[in-house]
Formats: sequence, C-alpha cells, structure tokens
Amino acid sequence: MSHPRIAVIIPCISATVPAPVLTAIRSQTRQVDELVVVHGVSPNGRARNQGVAQSSAEWLLFVDDDAVLGHPELIERLFTAAQQPGIVIVGSARILPPDAPSFQRAVANQVARIVHPVVTHDTITNPDPPSFYCDITTTCCLMSRAWFDAVGGFDANLSRGVDSEFFVRARRTPHPAGTGNLLLVANTWVYHPAPATLRALWRKHVAYGIGHAQEVRRDPTRARGGNFFYTPIHAALWLFFRTIIIPIHTVIPYSYGAPQWRIGWYPLKALASYASAIGYVIGWYKS
Repeated sequence: MSHPRIAVIIPCISATVPAPVLTAIRSQTRQVDELVVVHGVSPNGRARNQGVAQSSAEWLLFVDDDAVLGHPELIERLFTAAQQPGIVIVGSARILPPDAPSFQRAVANQVARIVHPVVTHDTITNPDPPSFYCDITTTCCLMSRAWFDAVGGFDANLSRGVDSEFFVRARRTPHPAGTGNLLLVANTWVYHPAPATLRALWRKHVAYGIGHAQEVRRDPTRARGGNFFYTPIHAALWLFFRTIIIPIHTVIPYSYGAPQWRIGWYPLKALASYASAIGYVIGWYKS
C-alpha cells in the first residue's frame, strides 16, 4: 500500500519563512513529503494556487508564513481526521503565541476571529448561511488534492477573504455524501500573532472589508442584510450611520459572524469594525 504524500504550501511575501515556522514543520511525527514556499506572489490565493501547481502530493496542507504548528502531532491528527467519511477540509485552532504582548492580547480579546479556541472534540464548522462563519482558516488547513481540484482552487483575484470564499464554494461543491463537511480538529492549534499596532489592526480590517465586498460582488447571497451600495449616496449614508454608532460599538461588541451583546469596553473592536465598513465601501466600488 502506497504511503499518502503530503505537501505543505506556504505563501510568503517576505524573503524568508521565519525559522520557528520551518522548525515546527520539520519536527512533526508525520513528516511531510514536499515543502513548497511561494515567494513574493500576491494575492495569497494566487500564491497558494501556484504552490499547488508546483507540488505533486495527494494531500495539501496550507500554512501561513507566520503560523507556528503548536505541537509535534498536529499534522498526524489533521491527516487522521481527514479520513472520516464526508469530511472534505480539516483545520486547526488558532491561538496567540505564549509570549504575545499585551496589545495583541487585547486585540484577541476584543476582535472576533483573531483567535479560534482549541476544542476537545472534533467539531463540524460549515460556512453556511446566514453568517457563513467557519472556525478554520487557511492559516492551517488540510485537504486532498482531488477535492482542491473539484472545488476549482482559490480565487486568484480576491485581495482578502480567500479562505472564506473557497470554503463556501467547497461546501456547495457536489460530494458523494451529498455535501462535504469542514472540521475543526480536536486538540490541534497553531500559534498566530494578532496585529501588533493600531495601524496594523486598521489596515488589516480595511483589507478584510475590501475582500468581503469583492466576495459579495461575485456572490450576492453573501451580502449581510442587503446591499445599500448601488449608489454613492447610499454608501455615504451607510458610512455616516456606521460613524455615529462607533460609541455604541465601544461598549457592545456586536459581530455579524460571532454575535454577542455583553456590555463592556471594546474600543479595538469598534476600530476594527469601522475599518471593515470603510474597506467594504472601497471594495464595492473598486470591484
């Protein structure tokens, strides 16, 4: 019986992948057969597609260049979980590095989706309506090459939101079991930093907003509560509304993807949400 081959695909804008990322991959109990680093290619969907094209393995593990695998059995656990019937994509939790500074910890505490906590049981996390929310990302996820090809690869033109767009498309792709499931694998995690400055947090969420607008342009079912951006006046009114509710968002951290109403003090959440709103309008008219 042939040994299933696994390729690690790492998109990397900088000159080199940080040493801890590579060390963690090479320290795995389940060694990978190919390590493909794609340098200087953007957006990251195009980089990942190029990485797949440069590999020949039957299984594809996508890892970000700033994500450190959390323990030596991570790849082994992901691969074992991926063999379950009906499972098409598996991924790990995403937590802050143990030495993360206080600002990054504050960001992770306030802003949704910066971290995805470790689970103790395998958990289905399908990006279905109305939120299309998924607890795994391409920060660290594994799938078969056959399924990657069936879905059609990543959108090479999206600036952000590449993983969510791909996961929604994967969920809609016909599967022998009817629909394929996405799985957050128990007791797996990667260490992944949060934005380190206010500027980085702002820029990241403006980019997220632009990417989401691009997604909605391609797939109107992804619109949240309808679209008011088909004329500039509607966009202006919407941004005005988002501006005046900033004080509310500083005390009520509502998120469409991860709704909650616990009153507190969330200025970083308010900043990120407003940045996403501005990015969405920019992306709507640039798309």
